[in-house]
Amino acid sequence: MKKRPTSSLFDEHFRDQALEKINDVLPRLSRLVNWEAFRPEVEAHFPVRDPKKGGQPPYDRLMLFKAVVLMELYGLSAEALEYQVNDRRSFQRFLGLEPQHQVPDSTTVRLFVEHLTKAKAMEGLFASYHARLSKAELVVNQGKIVDASMVHAPIQHNKREDRELLENGEVPANWSARKKAQKDLDATWAKKNSKSYHGYKNHVKVDAQSKLIDHYVVTTASVPDGEMAWELLDERDEGQDLYADKGYDWEDVKEGIALAKMEDRTHKKARRNKPLTEQEEARNKELGLTRARVEHVFGSIHKQLHGLSVRCIGLRRATFRVGLTNLCYNLLRTLTLLSKRPAMGSV
Repeated sequence: MKKRPTSSLFDEHFRDQALEKINDVLPRLSRLVNWEAFRPEVEAHFPVRDPKKGGQPPYDRLMLFKAVVLMELYGLSAEALEYQVNDRRSFQRFLGLEPQHQVPDSTTVRLFVEHLTKAKAMEGLFASYHARLSKAELVVNQGKIVDASMVHAPIQHNKREDRELLENGEVPANWSARKKAQKDLDATWAKKNSKSYHGYKNHVKVDAQSKLIDHYVVTTASVPDGEMAWELLDERDEGQDLYADKGYDWEDVKEGIALAKMEDRTHKKARRNKPLTEQEEARNKELGLTRARVEHVFGSIHKQLHGLSVRCIGLRRATFRVGLTNLCYNLLRTLTLLSKRPAMGSV
């Protein structure tokens, strides 16, 4: 039986309060993230519409960008997102949609994502939000950690003769254009801890204190971790400690650390006929207390954002999707950091 058969003026407000009390992330994201600050970066990748030419006006592009964020936060396809936005008032409220507003369909969302992907827009969106975090002094800059995590992609089932050609960089001559479009020719295999992975790799640089992602590079899975260390460092890291596991114990990496004028805090790696000394093992153990914080980042991505995986085809699309995951992680991490500084307001 309903406790109150008639509606009141404040029902919706009370329901919003109830959602926030049970830790619904969307009201906090709406309140603590300055979404309008994303608008210039999103709009910059689309042509300016001339209203004199007539035609149906486009959907608000910031609203579409927030819809793409919803897809990532909840692990939804474009079709599932269309249904959920129509069905869930919390999604409509996050997107700023009222009952009289039309909900974008799945095709509109997919085309929007494809347009941003071709424009390589995610790098700019990620960088602009990180700049706001830096300005708000949420990025501490008292040490950096670099590491990489596998990004799973669907395994390609090819014939043996086709695999041999692909391994040599050739495409089978009998493949039609339609079949080529359905094959991911960029994803590669890699082995880690005696386990094989297929897909891509998310190389990240993380602020050691705040655990925010500073920068990222997406490659195929077979690219060694240490090979991308230079790509992650920049002049803003000067004077800070750089933590990394033994996979980064390369001479080239050490040269990069020296050029960046950072303090080398990478783990030492045992080599053939040259085991680690007791001092080196003790050093690795001590440094591991800080380096392990990057594993918290990957653990949060796995728990809160359903892990690192893609179902798209090609490195370009994978780069967009992984960048979106990294951005969403920073958005969620911002909520935690701001909860410790309630007077700060939105970022």
